Amino acid sequence: MKKENIILVLAFGLMVILSIIMLGIQGFFPTTELDKMFNQKVVVSNEQAVVDPEFVNIVSKADVSTLGGAKLADLYTVRVDHTYFYMELYVAIDASGKVYARDKVVRTKDSTSQSYFPIVREYLLKNYSGLYYENIKYIDGAAGATTITVSRSIIKNTVSRVVLFHVGEPVDYVKELFGKDYDLVSTETFGHVNLYNVSVDGVSYRVFEAKDSGTYYDFQSTNEGEITIYVAIDTTGTIKFVSMPETLYGHSGGNFYNQTKAFLESVLDQQISSNMPDSTTGPTANSNGSQFLVNLLLKDIQEVA
Repeated sequence: MKKENIILVLAFGLMVILSIIMLGIQGFFPTTELDKMFNQKVVVSNEQAVVDPEFVNIVSKADVSTLGGAKLADLYTVRVDHTYFYMELYVAIDASGKVYARDKVVRTKDSTSQSYFPIVREYLLKNYSGLYYENIKYIDGAAGATTITVSRSIIKNTVSRVVLFHVGEPVDYVKELFGKDYDLVSTETFGHVNLYNVSVDGVSYRVFEAKDSGTYYDFQSTNEGEITIYVAIDTTGTIKFVSMPETLYGHSGGNFYNQTKAFLESVLDQQISSNMPDSTTGPTANSNGSQFLVNLLLKDIQEVA
């Protein structure tokens, strides 16, 4: 065999060997978004559709495992369709309660959203890469420009809903209101206002749960969403505890939630018979706004207190 042919054969053989090595590397090193989520090659199996009217954004649930078959986490695919973008998220929760999230599909709906989304993705990767689900409530979803603020808020709320579905236990919002256990004495219902007569450390309270929907404007269109508030009143009629759970908040996103929460908290230590504060953000030509809705809910509670 000529020297040139020998060199060609050796070169071809070397290329084959290198190709095999590269394929082997690709077979063990993270390449997909799911691989990168766990810093290793993973296998998805047992995928099933999720059909639950309370969790309509959750599309499916599956198992994520190592190449050796060891289960790493439950994997949820979640769909969010908003004014600024359409997004599908991977949300994984492992056995220790750590949450991981990455975007699977993103379709922005305008040039502004497209330019801001890298910042939103950075927020996603920074905060949801092994965070214990109990700490999601401490994540700041409201910093940044309007598009960023709303996008972050939507992601936080979406991940929180997945956690709620995953844990499988209803949240006791009355217990969250007081930050401790309570004894339930009796309950009553007045339209969309529920009353819980409770005792906490021997002290009696009336806890009102009020929920309704109203309009908000997301700087592009008018939408409608729900708000739920809890108000605890002592035997003198003084408002001692209030809350507006973020997991039940389906109204205007981003910093609007924080502003509305502060608006609600402004009634603490007031008499329930006092004049409720007026909204400082609405109504406007486009919508009534979140503070306006909370004001109505407080007045609904006044009527039955």
